Amino acid sequence: MRRTRVVKCVALFFSVVLFFSTVWATTWADREFVCPVCKTKNTFGVVASYGSYIYQWPSKYQFIYWPLTDEHVVYSCKNCYLSLLMWDYDKLPPEKIPAIKDALNGTRIEGDYKRYTAIPMSVRLDIAEKVYAQLDKDDEFWCEFYRVKGYHYSVENNQPKADEARKKALELATRQLSGKPGTVPVKELWLISGAMKHFLGDDKGAVGDLNTALKTKYENKKLDKEQNRNGENNLSALAKEYIGKIQGPQKPRLMKE
Repeated sequence: MRRTRVVKCVALFFSVVLFFSTVWATTWADREFVCPVCKTKNTFGVVASYGSYIYQWPSKYQFIYWPLTDEHVVYSCKNCYLSLLMWDYDKLPPEKIPAIKDALNGTRIEGDYKRYTAIPMSVRLDIAEKVYAQLDKDDEFWCEFYRVKGYHYSVENNQPKADEARKKALELATRQLSGKPGTVPVKELWLISGAMKHFLGDDKGAVGDLNTALKTKYENKKLDKEQNRNGENNLSALAKEYIGKIQGPQKPRLMKE
């Protein structure tokens, strides 16, 4: 009887573990892509499933969300090493390819990697930075790109490089706040600025920016009234939560993904 009860308890435990691992899972499927630069066939991951829970993962405190936090998200050609975020890989403007070839000239990835996901994200992102430099990207793009770099350098325990990337993201957010209104809502920029200051160790500045975010109305001209109201509520809730976390023992910059 006791043995049967133990077996049932173990079975229940693994059922619960399986349930929660499934509930919080994201899944990928393989698909073949042709490199737009060298025409080599590559196998990359495409999103198969995910849920709204991704918006509650700790990366939200850096104002980036899955799949930007995932190892699959930066594709890298096994031949010419073209590396780009997954949604940009097959959308390269043909007229930019000569400049991209020049940017990739001399690029090498050391090591024998059977899958692109085994290549460190920092390596792929460094190559992607060279490529995106040829594509006339704006401050909004680069601000997010450097937040993503900061995240992955931190995951790889390279704090100096993580700090360097986050400083660039902060500079870009500050520049957008001080310039003409752009496509990024001002409330969002104050949140980004506060987040980067927190991750760079400036908690006083972070709380100040987050409080400014709370006082700033969310306005996105691309959205309707209800969507703007939802944006206001969601970002205000995040700012309040963030301030509480900074002032408490479980600071976001100390959290592990």
